[in-house]
Amino acid sequence: MNRKLLALALVAACLPGLAAAEKVTVYKSTGANGETVYSQLQVSGSEAVQVNANSPEAQAAQATAEAAKTPAQEACEKAQANYAVLSSGRPVQFDRDGDGQPDVMTEDELATNRENAQRQVRAYCEPVADGE
Repeated sequence: MNRKLLALALVAACLPGLAAAEKVTVYKSTGANGETVYSQLQVSGSEAVQVNANSPEAQAAQATAEAAKTPAQEACEKAQANYAVLSSGRPVQFDRDGDGQPDVMTEDELATNRENAQRQVRAYCEPVADGE
């Protein structure tokens, strides 16, 4: 009899947590091809929908947010940012000898690093033609 009472008490203790599952807002819209799209960001023509945090709609919105940038897009952005800094005409500092003190890049170092950054921009940002 005590085991049944204990089991009943555990179930009763868990019910409020299940009933109060976290609600999140996702935005439902129709894509260009007529598909249903869920997003964490509001876009024009979207409808706000309250869903449980672990519902399929919330998971779809999370996946959309995570898939916003591919690793290639992130690499392209980093390469462009590096090139912009190296091409800015401003002094660029780095720790040349590991002593914790920044040193200013020489013109030769800037030119070499700028050339490498430009290669990275071409590699990560420019589309590759078929057959190459």
